[in-house]
Amino acid sequence: MVDIESTATIITTVVLLILFMFFGANLAMVVLERKVSASSLKSLGVGLANMLNKKENPNSYLQARIYLVGSVFSFLAFMAFLEFSHA
Repeated sequence: MVDIESTATIITTVVLLILFMFFGANLAMVVLERKVSASSLKSLGVGLANMLNKKENPNSYLQARIYLVGSVFSFLAFMAFLEFSHA
């Protein structure tokens, strides 16, 4: 359980949530811009792979990669912080 009375814990939690929302929302916008189909899991995987591929998406593949890695990293950091902050 996280010690919610600590100011540092509250600030760290809010910062990690803001980072995750920033990267996640921007990744969602890139996905919506590319019109990735979510009708099946296979079409979603192919659409995401094409979005991250340099040949298929030469204009914004780097931006999509940064947002994907940032959202995954900030989510994992938030989960690790929640797990290990009580120790």
